[in-house]
Amino acid sequence: MGNYIVIKERKSEAEKPIQLVKGETVECIEESDDNSDWAGWILCKGINKEGWVPKQIVERTNNQGLILDDYDAIEFDLEVGEVIIAEKVLNGWAYGAKKDDPLGKAWAPLNHLQIM
Repeated sequence: MGNYIVIKERKSEAEKPIQLVKGETVECIEESDDNSDWAGWILCKGINKEGWVPKQIVERTNNQGLILDDYDAIEFDLEVGEVIIAEKVLNGWAYGAKKDDPLGKAWAPLNHLQIM
C-alpha cells in the first residue's frame, strides 16, 4: 500500500483496544461525523469491550452489527522519523508494521504520517 514516515510524535490513547472476530455481533452505539477528521467509524460495544470500528466491516441493522472481518484496534506509539509499511489505509488511518519490527502490526493516524 505504501511507506510512510512519521512526522509527528504520538502516544496511543487506547488503554484496552477492541478486538473482534468475523461473525461476532455487537451493539452499534454511535457513528462518527462524516465531516470530521475521523469519518467512517462506528462506536461498537460487545461483551466486556467497546471501541471504534471501521464501518466497512460492520453489517448494521438498526443498533445491531455483524462483524464481517477480524479487527484489532491496537495503535502504535509513534516517534518522528520511524517508517510505517502500510498494508491498508482506511478512514484516515494506516495499518501495517514499523520497518524495524515487521511482525508487530498496528494502526497509525495518517495526520501523523507523510507518504514516502
